[in-house]
Amino acid sequence: MKRFFHFLLSLCLLFPHAIAFDVNQKVLTTMDDGPSCNRSVLSCHWGNQQVDTCCSPKYGLVVLALQWVPGYGPDDEFTIHGLWPDTCAGGRAPSRGCDRTRSSNQVGNILKRINPDLHRRMRTYWPSYKGDDNWFWSHEWTKHGTCVSTLRPVCYGDSYRKFQDLEEYFEQVLYLREDYDIYGVLNVAGIFPGGWYSSESMREALQQFFEAKIMLNCNRGGQLSEIMLYFYVNGRERYQITDALGKGSCRGAVWYPKKS
Repeated sequence: MKRFFHFLLSLCLLFPHAIAFDVNQKVLTTMDDGPSCNRSVLSCHWGNQQVDTCCSPKYGLVVLALQWVPGYGPDDEFTIHGLWPDTCAGGRAPSRGCDRTRSSNQVGNILKRINPDLHRRMRTYWPSYKGDDNWFWSHEWTKHGTCVSTLRPVCYGDSYRKFQDLEEYFEQVLYLREDYDIYGVLNVAGIFPGGWYSSESMREALQQFFEAKIMLNCNRGGQLSEIMLYFYVNGRERYQITDALGKGSCRGAVWYPKKS
């Protein structure tokens, strides 16, 4: 399957206008009993409209942070740091989260109980390099997940079931990581782990494919550590990539290490 996907990536890079690649095919559509929403409304583009924050996220510029950490996750996959709702100007949401009543320090145990498959995938693609997955996931949910206004329990209406908001937040992040295959795009562009590459050549390869500017972050030694993609949201859950607000800390030559 991955070979076939890389073949499609090759075609897209060679003929970018000949193939329409829809990276937004997977969306969560389980909020059928909540308010009636206009799915065409794009976050941060409300104008003078009064928009229900169940229908369009209050923090409407959303950042997907993907990590490249040797020794963690599959050798041919970027892993997840988080999905962070920001203000439309790029400011951060409240540092302690947006709803204390939904904060949790037991996210790993909850997910393992209600959705073992999701828990298994998170252990693969969202591992903590500090060794405590439950703490990591609980932190990301409490600080960032509770700030996704469209996932508030009230937005589901009477159909809401306990922890549905938490479950769907993590499922959405995994969908985005899968859809935006950073490793695959770099691979097709001839950028492989185990070498030094120009930071601009890496940005250009990603921008050419995704048609948006991507942020690359490196540590002080010039080693690639994180890639950040920025999104607006159509309606409740359809993510639309947009330009990152900066280039990131990578400059000049970048070391893209092998994971093992």
